[in-house]
Amino acid sequence: MKITYKHLILLFFFSTNLTQAANYKGSSFSEVWNIVSSDPYNFLPEKEVTFSSLYSGFTNLIEKSAKRTVSNKNDILPHFNKLLHKNGTCMSGQWIITKENPYSGHFKKGTKALMIGRASTTLSNTKQGDLRGFGLAGKIYPTLDTEENHETANFFLIDNLGGTYEDNFTRADLSNEPGILPSFSFSLPFLAPVAAAVSRAFAKADKNPGIRQVYSISNLGLLENEKAKTPKYMKFVGSSEEFSVSEMDFRDELAQHISTHGKVTFDIFVANTKDYSGEKEWNKIGKARFDKIIASKGCDHRLHFHHHKFKP
Repeated sequence: MKITYKHLILLFFFSTNLTQAANYKGSSFSEVWNIVSSDPYNFLPEKEVTFSSLYSGFTNLIEKSAKRTVSNKNDILPHFNKLLHKNGTCMSGQWIITKENPYSGHFKKGTKALMIGRASTTLSNTKQGDLRGFGLAGKIYPTLDTEENHETANFFLIDNLGGTYEDNFTRADLSNEPGILPSFSFSLPFLAPVAAAVSRAFAKADKNPGIRQVYSISNLGLLENEKAKTPKYMKFVGSSEEFSVSEMDFRDELAQHISTHGKVTFDIFVANTKDYSGEKEWNKIGKARFDKIIASKGCDHRLHFHHHKFKP
């Protein structure tokens, strides 16, 4: 096979990604938040997800993206395009565990840690009245010092991969094992090719992609010789102590919520079992509290969330 200039560029990019992943030494909260806060939008973009946007010629972009998520640990990357969660907003705050529970690491009672989150929707819709799948990716730093360098624990929560007509982000059940059946929409036939492409890509990148395990959190800050114990399921639900704010775009909703309340709080629930009907037996153990928010190019095109591969 003839080696072209294009092949060399691709080889360089691939080897650079491997080197970056191998050399990952963590980051500081302030370093990442400064990049996330860069280039704020003057107007919120409406980026569209289509079947053609998942490919570039013969290159399967969504498969490359899925593999990068489980192979590259870096918290910040050079400019890249998110393919499924294009429209987002970033928040900073704290991860706080207040209730006794049997789990290890940063699930332990008394844990407080800095956190950066990115709220988003799957596919294209951002406004009330449209089918939206709410998502929240989180990055936990095992410290309250914004300048300390640490490896992070990341998690991914979604309410329903197909989307719902829920009006408020803060009233959705965001879970690491999301629902997959969407509400009725005339757009469903057009979404089928996208769903099929995504499903194939995720299956190639990881086993059992229907659940995003949270063992990186139970391993974070683990004591020497301590055995990790991880809940199987985790979910966030907006705190009922803060009334919902009605805005058409979920990004405006969260920004207005923080402006009104001074924060947006999500209760943290975990579960390890299901009851006879298949419902998870949730226990509330703490809260995630965000008090800063920014919609920016840094948030949408530089912030990266790594996920460990599935463990049987």
